[in-house]
Amino acid sequence: MRKRPKFDYYTMSHDSRYGGVNVYGWGTYEKSSVLAGQPKKVFIDAFETLEAAQAKYPDAALSNKWTEPQVSLSHLPGEDDPVPGGMYPDDIDEGW
Repeated sequence: MRKRPKFDYYTMSHDSRYGGVNVYGWGTYEKSSVLAGQPKKVFIDAFETLEAAQAKYPDAALSNKWTEPQVSLSHLPGEDDPVPGGMYPDDIDEGW
């Protein structure tokens, strides 16, 4: 049997698209990641009812997009941003 990954906390939210309730695990990206130190949200499971989700994840709090931590990607280069070696990553001459 696989061990469940460790998360700092769990949240549940109503799935507006398909119905039911989704459960998410929250943690922090590790130092080796480009997103180091930022919140990490991982989908864990989906349930048909809130009661079923609460039975399996009693410590999960009900949440929504307004109460969850926001992840910022503004420090990453965009598609049209200059990068070392050329305007786009595929502009780098590999010596072909």
